[in-house]
Amino acid sequence: MSQASPDNIELSAVFAAIKKSVPRLVIIAAGAGALTFLGLTLVAPRYQSEAELVVSAKGVSDPFQSPRKDGGGGSDGVAVRMDKEAVNTHVRALRSPELGTAIATQLNLAERPEFNPALGPVDTFGRILRMAGIGNPRPGESEQDRVLNRFYDKLEIYSPKESRAIAIRFTSNDPDLAAEVPNALAEAYRASLANQSIVETDEVQQALAPKIEKLKAEVGEADAAVEQFRGKADIFRGGQQQTGLNEQQLAELTAELSRTQSLKGDIESRLSAARDMMKSGSGDAIPEVQRSPLIQAVVQQRVRLERQISELSVSLLPGHPRMQQLNADLAGLKKQITAEVAKVVDSLEKEAKSASMRVDAVQKDIASVKTRVVDTGPDEVKLRQLQTEAQSKRAELERLQAQYEANRAKADSRAVPIEARIVSRARAASIPVFPRKGPFAALAAFATLLLGLALTITKALLSGARPATASARQAAPVRAAARKEPVLPPAAHRAAPPRPHIDEDEIDALTEPMSGRAPAASTSNQDTAAIGETETARVSSIGALARRIASRADGAGYRTMVSGETDLMGVSSHTIELCKALAELGSSAILVDWSPEGDGIAHALSLPGGPGLAELLNGGASFEQIIRRIPGSDAHIVTTGNFADGTAPQLDQDRLNLILDALDEAYDQVVIAGRYESARAFFEAIEGRVDCGVVVADPGRIGSALRDPPGSYLGFEVAEIDIVRYDRQMAAIPGQRIVRTGRPAAAVAG
Repeated sequence: MSQASPDNIELSAVFAAIKKSVPRLVIIAAGAGALTFLGLTLVAPRYQSEAELVVSAKGVSDPFQSPRKDGGGGSDGVAVRMDKEAVNTHVRALRSPELGTAIATQLNLAERPEFNPALGPVDTFGRILRMAGIGNPRPGESEQDRVLNRFYDKLEIYSPKESRAIAIRFTSNDPDLAAEVPNALAEAYRASLANQSIVETDEVQQALAPKIEKLKAEVGEADAAVEQFRGKADIFRGGQQQTGLNEQQLAELTAELSRTQSLKGDIESRLSAARDMMKSGSGDAIPEVQRSPLIQAVVQQRVRLERQISELSVSLLPGHPRMQQLNADLAGLKKQITAEVAKVVDSLEKEAKSASMRVDAVQKDIASVKTRVVDTGPDEVKLRQLQTEAQSKRAELERLQAQYEANRAKADSRAVPIEARIVSRARAASIPVFPRKGPFAALAAFATLLLGLALTITKALLSGARPATASARQAAPVRAAARKEPVLPPAAHRAAPPRPHIDEDEIDALTEPMSGRAPAASTSNQDTAAIGETETARVSSIGALARRIASRADGAGYRTMVSGETDLMGVSSHTIELCKALAELGSSAILVDWSPEGDGIAHALSLPGGPGLAELLNGGASFEQIIRRIPGSDAHIVTTGNFADGTAPQLDQDRLNLILDALDEAYDQVVIAGRYESARAFFEAIEGRVDCGVVVADPGRIGSALRDPPGSYLGFEVAEIDIVRYDRQMAAIPGQRIVRTGRPAAAVAG
C-alpha cells in the first residue's frame, strides 16, 4: 500500500465519514451502556467499611530489663514513636490465620454463602457462572480454607502514606458485616497484644523466682566467706570509708611525718639565723631574745647607762670615778645579755635535736607499717576477690528482685507495654462501592463511542491516502546522492583534483586550493612523479581544521604537525584550541610541545615546571611523569621540559621515533607544535613521518608569499601529506561548506 502524506488527504472526506457514522455510533454506544447497566443489576451490591488502629510502644517493652530508678518504667511511661518497619510488622500480624479464624468463628462466616461457596451463589450473576461451570467450590478444599480464602480476599490492611496508623478495610454484600469485621479484628488484635504481654510477664516471673532464691543463698555464703577470711587474716576495717587499719595508720603517720619535718625545718632555720646573729654581735636582735622579759629590762638599763655615759663624757674624763663606775655597770649588763642570748641559742639547738629525733621515730613507724602492709598483701588481694564476688551477686540479686516486683505490679494491674488504640471505628455504609451502575454504564457507552470514532477516522484516512507521484520517487535518489561526500583518489595515481563539491545542507569546514600551487603531475602516459607536489588546502576556523583532521584519521596514531609561517609567529593558542576541538569530537588527543626557546605552550597554559620530552629523551623521566591534562579539556599534553645546559640537545632519531610510535598506539590524534625552525628540526629528526602539516598564516598573505612553495612543507618537498594553511582571525562564510575526504599517507620526499 502506498504511504499517505498530509498533503494528499482530503479532510472533508474524513469529516463526512464521521458525520455519516455518528447516528449509528450513538445507537451502538447507548446499547452498550444499557447492556452494561443490565449486567450490573445481576451483581449483588458490595459495601465497604474501614477502621483505623494506632499502635505505639510504651517505655518498658522488655520484661527482663531493670526498671528505671525514677519510676518511669511503669505502664504509664511515655510512648515511643514507632518506625515504618514496626508498623508494617503489625500490618502483617493483623493478617495472621489465628486472628482470621477467630473472627470467622465469632461472626459465623461459614454460614454465609458469600464466604462459603458450597452453600450456593450470592447473586444472579453467580448462578449464571455456576451454570457455565465457573465459580464452583474446588474439590477437596476444607470449609475453613474456603472461608479464610474468601475472608482475606475481601480484607485489606495497609498503612496510609505519611502516617503510622493502620487501616483495616473490609468489603461485603452485607453493610453491617462490612463494619463488624474491621471493628472485631481491631478489638481482637488489641486483646492479643494485651494477653501476649501478660503471658510473657507471667513466664518471666516464673523464671525469676528460682533464680532469686538461688542468689539469696549464694549472697549469704559469699558474705560469710568474706567475714571469716577477714578475721582469719586479721584484716579489719574502720571509719566511714571502711578502710583498712593499716591504711589508716599509714595515712596518719604520713601526715605526722610531714608535720614533724616541717617543724624540724623551721627550728633549724631559726637556729641557723640565731647563730649567725650571735657571731655578728647582734644577738639581742634574735626574735626569741627580744620576746624575753628579762632581756627587755636589761636592754632598757643598758640604754639608760649609755645615755648617762654620753651625757657625763662632756664634762668628765674617762678616768673619773663616776665614769669608771658607769662603764663597769654597762659591761656587766652586756655580759648578762650575752649569757641570755647563749641560753636562747642553746634552747633552739635542743628543740632542733628533739624535732630530728621525732622525724626519725615517725619514719621508723612508717617503715614498720609498710612492712606489715606488704606482708598482708596476698591476704588483701584474696579478700578483695571475695568482696567483689559477693558484691556482684548482691547486685544481681537486687536487680532481679526489683524486676520481679515491677513485673508483679504490672501483672496485678494488667498494664500493657504496647498500646493499641482504635482511632476510628468502622460504620455501616449506605451506598455500595460496587457496582455503580450509572457511572459504569455511562463509561461503557462513552468508551464504545470513542472506539467507534477511532475506527471511522482510521478507515477514512486509509481510504483517503493517495500514492506519491513519479517525480517525487525520482527525486529521492538524487537527494541521497547529493548528501554523499566525493572520494578523491590517492595523489600518486590521479590527475588534477576535481572541483570540490559544495553541500548546501551541511556546513562544516571551509577549504580551498591556494593560488599559485602546482597539482601533482601523474598521467597515464608518464611513469614519473616519484615526488609530486601536494596541494595546500585553506581553512579559516579551528573547528573546521579539527573536523578535517578527524575525518581523515582512519585509526589510532594520526600525526599532525603545526608550525608558524615564520619563526616569529607563535602557534600556542591555536594548537591548544585544536586539541580541545579534537577531544570534543570524541578523539583521544595529545599535544607534544617542542619549544626549546622556552616560550612554548606550557608557558601559555601557565603550567608548573616539571619533566617533559627532554627528560624522556635522555632517560630522566617516564611517560607517567611527563603526560599532563590540558586545563578545561580531556586532551593531554607533553611539555618540552628542561635542558641540563640550557640549550637544546641533538635529537636522537631512534629514541624520538620510538616515543612517537608509543604515543600512536595510545592516542587517536598526536599533535606536534613548535615555531618554524624548531618544527623543522623536529620534522627532519622524525624523517617526515606525519600525516598532516598545518601552517598558521596571516589571512592577508597569498600563496606566493609563503615561505614554503607548493608541494613542500618546512622547506622539504613532501608527498602524500595533507598540507593545510590555517588563516587565523579569518571569518567563515556562512551557508556553505566544502567537504573533502581521503587520507593520504605521510612520507618525506626530499
